[in-house]
Amino acid sequence: DAGVFEREIVDVADKFNWNDLLVSSGSMSLFSEVKLTDIRFSKMPTKEAQTALVELVETADAENLFLIRLPKVEKRQKNTKWFKALIKNAKMQELWPPKPYEFSGWLQKRATQQNIKLDREACEMLAEQSEGNLLAAKQTLDKLNLLYPEQVIDCEKMASVTADSARYSVFMCLDEALSGNGKRAVRMLHKFKQESVAPISIVVNLTREIELCQKTSLAGLKGENPMQALSKTYLWDSKKRMIVSAVNRLPLVIWQKLVVRCAFLDRMIKGQEQGDIWQEIELCLWMISGQKIWGRTS
Repeated sequence: DAGVFEREIVDVADKFNWNDLLVSSGSMSLFSEVKLTDIRFSKMPTKEAQTALVELVETADAENLFLIRLPKVEKRQKNTKWFKALIKNAKMQELWPPKPYEFSGWLQKRATQQNIKLDREACEMLAEQSEGNLLAAKQTLDKLNLLYPEQVIDCEKMASVTADSARYSVFMCLDEALSGNGKRAVRMLHKFKQESVAPISIVVNLTREIELCQKTSLAGLKGENPMQALSKTYLWDSKKRMIVSAVNRLPLVIWQKLVVRCAFLDRMIKGQEQGDIWQEIELCLWMISGQKIWGRTS
């Protein structure tokens, strides 16, 4: 808003001093006509915060504005006394992140708004690699806008921007395994370990890829075309071909065992199981790439 000359961002922590905010919100800057206080919550407000918010909005006027950002508010919470009092004199706008099948379209629309020309496969690559993380997607689009103004963005340009600064990325590692290049995938994994990459970031993506392979393999047994089975995903065509190639290397029972193994890896990261997480991930990569060692997953 052009009339807002002072903006204060407030990130609410567990031991937040609401008295200080109540005092400061009522004081105007000597150099500002309008003040906007942007209050951001990572979780639903406590009783103390609820009371303070209601008091704050009652003091709002044309010169003292408040933007209150809350996580998802459930239906029962909308019916509480404090929330009704909060929105009585406020405008409420619910913003929902795009669903997985909507994400590619959302990115393309966002890119168009920034005059960025994404080809279809580059857009699908960004959708897959940003994993619904809107901030990461926005930052990538901003980089593309700076590096390739007025140019059509293909997969090669997209990869140059989204690639991990350490040269290798988790996505590249998994793609190598899906393509049958186990040796290269494991070499990347060893580099991740040397650089102290968090194993959870690998396991989350590994699980997703294996679940996709399992569903595609199951669809094939039901007589469906594997590429058609992946048609509702936002993967680019070359990635779909990698998955189909991996599915053709291993029977469904192995993908089912790998899904179970990923759950085991998740528990291991949480300290609920014993073992060497890096060795376990390496074993999964070898198996995905086609090494006939799946009997060890039982």
